[in-house]
Amino acid sequence: MNKRRVLFIIGVMMALLVHGQRSGQVVVVHLMDGTTHEYAVEDIAYIDFMQQDPYPAVDLGLSVEWAACNVGASAPEEYGDLYAWGETATKEDYSEEAYLYYKNYEYVGIGKDISGTDYDVAHKAWGGRWRMPTKAEVDELTKQCVWTSTTVHEVKGFNVTGPNGNSIFLPAAGYQPGTSRMKAGKQGYYWSSTLNDEMPSAAYNINFNGYNGEWSASRAYGFSVRAVRGGE
Repeated sequence: MNKRRVLFIIGVMMALLVHGQRSGQVVVVHLMDGTTHEYAVEDIAYIDFMQQDPYPAVDLGLSVEWAACNVGASAPEEYGDLYAWGETATKEDYSEEAYLYYKNYEYVGIGKDISGTDYDVAHKAWGGRWRMPTKAEVDELTKQCVWTSTTVHEVKGFNVTGPNGNSIFLPAAGYQPGTSRMKAGKQGYYWSSTLNDEMPSAAYNINFNGYNGEWSASRAYGFSVRAVRGGE
């Protein structure tokens, strides 16, 4: 906690202590840009200091908020990192043999839905309420939003506009089935957190070829992850 915050807290506490003794007391907040704001002490119910979420969220008018950029990116048009389904670290090889949950020629079960679990890279990387979207939440994005092919800062992708008019940009980051990224700038592949029950070696995802959420792919592949929050 820095000196400015300590002084602010002390000032507020002193103002609140005399709240019952004097009327007309105000708390004056001095901001870094030189502006000030005054608040009447009698109007202050309580003061809560919260850590600002460093990852912008966009309300599209759906059941959850969607992140403005991919996990591993700092801007909407950046590709970010690729992850195998259920893994929480990047790597060079996304082949079946290099998949953490492929042992003795079989895929190891880690759950039918990994959203919010230790296998969820969005939750592990960003913390808080951030998590991978479920198939149901992906279905909302694909079926209730308008998808428009576009380019942002020379990066191709889709602008996805929700029922309330707000939008997010999904870059065509490609995917990685082995040691080389493929179709970057042409296609996008985004994991959901939901396993394909009929094919436990695969999980559902968004695929720009159809972007309907019904397509599933090998869990070993490196795909993008776009986080969501809320809806619990």
